[in-house]
Amino acid sequence: MRWREVRPVRSVRTGSNRQLPSYTGDVKPRWRTLVFILLLFGAGAGAYNLGVFFRPPPELSGTAFETPLPVGNAPLMHPTLGEMSLEDFQGDTVLLFFGYTRCPDVCPFTLARLAKVYRELDDPAEVKVVMVTIDPGHDTPEITQRYVESFHPDFIGLSGGNAQVAEVAKTFFIGSSQLPDGLYTHTDMVVVVDSKGFMRRVYGQDRVPHLSEDLPVLLAGRDW
Repeated sequence: MRWREVRPVRSVRTGSNRQLPSYTGDVKPRWRTLVFILLLFGAGAGAYNLGVFFRPPPELSGTAFETPLPVGNAPLMHPTLGEMSLEDFQGDTVLLFFGYTRCPDVCPFTLARLAKVYRELDDPAEVKVVMVTIDPGHDTPEITQRYVESFHPDFIGLSGGNAQVAEVAKTFFIGSSQLPDGLYTHTDMVVVVDSKGFMRRVYGQDRVPHLSEDLPVLLAGRDW
């Protein structure tokens, strides 16, 4: 145990001639320690913020187009919006899927995944989820819209004439083939279209759930 010298207590006179004790012992300058701690804290916070600023963006799951391609202006039909093309969505980011309403598995599975992603992002107004039917002979604009709305009321369904749908599908490298039972096999990827109307990334079925992580980065314009 260490002992320290304690100075004697002396009296302090007051105006009323009463004497009050005062202590003149050894008091360490604790403010220096406090300043040192604050400086350390500030340096640590600064280093953390620099690390966040210079941290590279997370690696995205989708496959990027080496050369972004325009979506084209082939006319399609919506039951209430009337004739429109995919160019009309400029200003918003579009998650585009090609499917059909009688699809027994891939289409409802994909739309359910997209609805989950959309809700996880709090239904962002700047994102539009669009399905273009590959079966316009059966899927009228009304049927297509009712189908996609069953997954989320904000989703948009588009149909059109055979030639128009085929032109849009070709633009997006979508293949389809009708089977003897009337069902279709088709390309089931989701294409991300930027707010300027260019195809930017493609997500296969195994990558679609990662859109909830990738979209905030894409919407911030950090990495297309």
